[in-house]
Amino acid sequence: MMRKLTPALALALAACAGKPLPAPAPAVVVEYRDRLVEVQRPCPAQRPTRPTPLARPLPRTPAQLVDLLTAKLTEWAGAGGYGDRADAAIKTCTEETGHG
Repeated sequence: MMRKLTPALALALAACAGKPLPAPAPAVVVEYRDRLVEVQRPCPAQRPTRPTPLARPLPRTPAQLVDLLTAKLTEWAGAGGYGDRADAAIKTCTEETGHG
């Protein structure tokens, strides 16, 4: 039986001998690199509460309307008003910390 398998085995090996072996897969190289990435930092300031809108209907007399508009303008632009609080919050969030 061995004599019958020997020619078949030789023929199979001869058939494989003519084909080149496939190239080995390239080695995988893993590199870890540190890099600096700028990220947004959380802002500690809280958004100030906006003043309420004007009540409707508006007063009909010019004197009452002037008083109402003056009070609303002071609420927005007066000392310690919404404008000042909003500016302070923006300044707090956009200041450079001096680190880095």
